[in-house]
Amino acid sequence: MAIPTFATELIRQNPGTVLDLGMGFGMLGVAVRQWLDLGVQPWRTHLVGVEIWPAYRNPVWDLYNLIFVRDLREHLNLDRQQYAMVLIGDVIEHFEDEVAIEVLEQARRLVCPNGSLMVITPDDAMEQGAAHGNPYERHRSVWTSDRFVERGFEILIDSKTPQLPPATPTVVARWTNA
Repeated sequence: MAIPTFATELIRQNPGTVLDLGMGFGMLGVAVRQWLDLGVQPWRTHLVGVEIWPAYRNPVWDLYNLIFVRDLREHLNLDRQQYAMVLIGDVIEHFEDEVAIEVLEQARRLVCPNGSLMVITPDDAMEQGAAHGNPYERHRSVWTSDRFVERGFEILIDSKTPQLPPATPTVVARWTNA
């Protein structure tokens, strides 16, 4: 459910640099290449990915300019770049609350002036253990739209927005470094 909203934001913001934290199989990277670069090389958008689980590597990863295989918390401590858009797609729910809050704060530091931090997550408790052999996939927290609003995010869609069943309701939240 998040992809149309995300694609609209990509087109609206037209970021030249994108950091995809917890890129998984690379689905959001595909959207960046499709909606910003129109699938044509040379890429205009500099796309960086971070993923802790190397077994997710697949041909889609080749769409990224640079990939770091490491814990995104480690990456947040090391990265000194700023990006026009930072993505945390279906990742924040995999952290305990205290760690998730720290991840959001650290990610804000990497957003350039007038850039944005986009977060996509289920809008309801969704039990999930290890998936695809990846123990990091276990859900450890729930991030509703109210929690994002409390932290200065704008809600683009949430469970109050019509979404197609049987998908789990999704939140897409945006923080802008104004």
